[in-house]
Amino acid sequence: MKAIACLLALGLTVSAAQAQDAASEYKLGTLQISQPWSRATPKGATVAGAYLKITNNGTAADRLIGGTSPIAGRFEIHEMSMDNGVMKMRPLKNGLEIKAGDSVELKPGSYHIMLLDLKGPVSKGDQVKGTLTFEKAGSVDVAYKVVGVGETLGGKSAGPPHGGMPGMSH
Repeated sequence: MKAIACLLALGLTVSAAQAQDAASEYKLGTLQISQPWSRATPKGATVAGAYLKITNNGTAADRLIGGTSPIAGRFEIHEMSMDNGVMKMRPLKNGLEIKAGDSVELKPGSYHIMLLDLKGPVSKGDQVKGTLTFEKAGSVDVAYKVVGVGETLGGKSAGPPHGGMPGMSH
């Protein structure tokens, strides 16, 4: 009987995890938004990065042009690159194109969302609500899963944190 109870509990845990993974997929027309996540912020931080993958299953390009989050005063789409050994980050004034039949992954050290002028700390285990706005498809509400400082969605440490680093230029 104990073994059956354990198997039932394990099944419920797996089902809950699968439901959570399914909840991190969003559709807007021909666009699919997958695995939105962010990192916890250190005490006093005023910025946070947010990451996700956008797949365009349509026949026409679209563009991520903005968004909002109630935890931030501003929302910007950024590109990060290296220039003569200096990491540079800049906002994409015209947004980020997602070509027809293509995917774009927003991740640390690459394209990403900046949540600026934070209204409070972002803690591991939180879910940060937000809205993404696309040029053609319109807007969709998402929830970013918050992982630990320096972690990725898979739990690994990777990529530069936000909040000011030596050798980083805006």
